[in-house]
Amino acid sequence: MTRNLESVPQIAAEVRNSLSIDRRTRARFPLIFPVIFHWRDGTERSAVGYCRNIGLGGIFIVSSNCPPVDVEIEVDVVVPAFDPAPKEILFRHSGRVIRIQACEDLRGFAVAGQFENENAIHARVTARAIGPQ
Repeated sequence: MTRNLESVPQIAAEVRNSLSIDRRTRARFPLIFPVIFHWRDGTERSAVGYCRNIGLGGIFIVSSNCPPVDVEIEVDVVVPAFDPAPKEILFRHSGRVIRIQACEDLRGFAVAGQFENENAIHARVTARAIGPQ
């Protein structure tokens, strides 16, 4: 009987790990940038927040104002200006809200979609990874 009780924490950990299946098909990166997002649910709406993680296929946004699940959304990701860059860079991400998440004081939502002109972004990232030819 004691042997069975000793294995309970290991079994619980295995169950927890099996329940958290990552369905992402692309990598996400833990980058925090301000965002402005827009959606339509009968009227035009917009709100602000910040991204907690971001990738070519999706973004997680922290905000007290979450759009409903399954609504189409446009997200403007604002990369702040760095010296000597004259102004911030803006990336537009279009997609659909796939889930809303709330835990403790944090509330946010996940968007699956793509960046405008994703091919140009991907080419730029690939060129930097490969380096000059």
